[in-house]
Amino acid sequence: MDPENYNLNTPETEGHLDDDKGFSVLHPIIIIQIVTITFLSIIFILGIIGNGLVIWIAGFRMKKTISAVWFLNLAIADLLSCASLPLHIAEWTDINPFVIRVLLYIMFYMTVSVSVLLLTAMSIDRWVSVMWPFWAQVHRTQKLVRITAGIIWGLSLVWTGLLFYLFYVYSTYNVQLLRLVVMFVIPFLIIFTSYVTIFLKLRKSKRPQRSQRPYRMITAVILCFFICLAPYYIVPLTPFSDGGLIQLEIGYAIVNILAHFQSCINPIIYIIMGQGVGHGFLRSIPFRLQSALSEAANDLGQEQGDHGEVHITGV
Repeated sequence: MDPENYNLNTPETEGHLDDDKGFSVLHPIIIIQIVTITFLSIIFILGIIGNGLVIWIAGFRMKKTISAVWFLNLAIADLLSCASLPLHIAEWTDINPFVIRVLLYIMFYMTVSVSVLLLTAMSIDRWVSVMWPFWAQVHRTQKLVRITAGIIWGLSLVWTGLLFYLFYVYSTYNVQLLRLVVMFVIPFLIIFTSYVTIFLKLRKSKRPQRSQRPYRMITAVILCFFICLAPYYIVPLTPFSDGGLIQLEIGYAIVNILAHFQSCINPIIYIIMGQGVGHGFLRSIPFRLQSALSEAANDLGQEQGDHGEVHITGV
């Protein structure tokens, strides 16, 4: 069973309604459904509000920088992923039209693919900026980053369509294995290698020590993303489906919640890492977000504009 196709109204569940122990089986599954819907609803609210604030700040409040483009696209992908949650909940009802499943599949799979590729591209971008700073000053422009982001969205849409086709033509196990390798293992290795190289390079550098908060923030974003999605990619490949109906439903409910939690966690990380300005906590949230995003944008000390000019910024 694919976690994205997880449905509590399964034939297995319905088959237990007529036997003498029907209530003992139905009752825990109803509890699982209520708990899952509750968590997904909380994720939906946090994700829509948090990512909406990030889009507002990165798109309209921050100085137009390369990092702002990356954060803006990442927040848009997470917002769309959160927007798929009502469809996911509707999928569990008796009214389960094919169009809901298709829209859910496209929105969730595509946005997860976009997020993976954006984090990978951000890591490569920072790696290039550290390894070849003078080349990056000339060629690392907002126009190039916007084009790259557009290509990522296009590739993700094509990849989603390809998976949709492969799931209906080939073995589900083989397709899930392909998905694990292409959208989890390879990006993780690229990101891990990039940041290890950056760390070693900066450690040998004689430049003044910069604040470590931006790198800690980006590292936290990447780690939380892969930790939340690891069960989503790995669990469907494990032969643990013999553990019983209740255990199976609990396992896939946890996988589902974690997979969707990654779409609302980034703004929470930005808020924790950001610096407040003396307001109350709720009033300081926009300031914390802008502080965290601005500091991350300045972590390399310079950003290029639309025409390749270099803007020196403070850290």
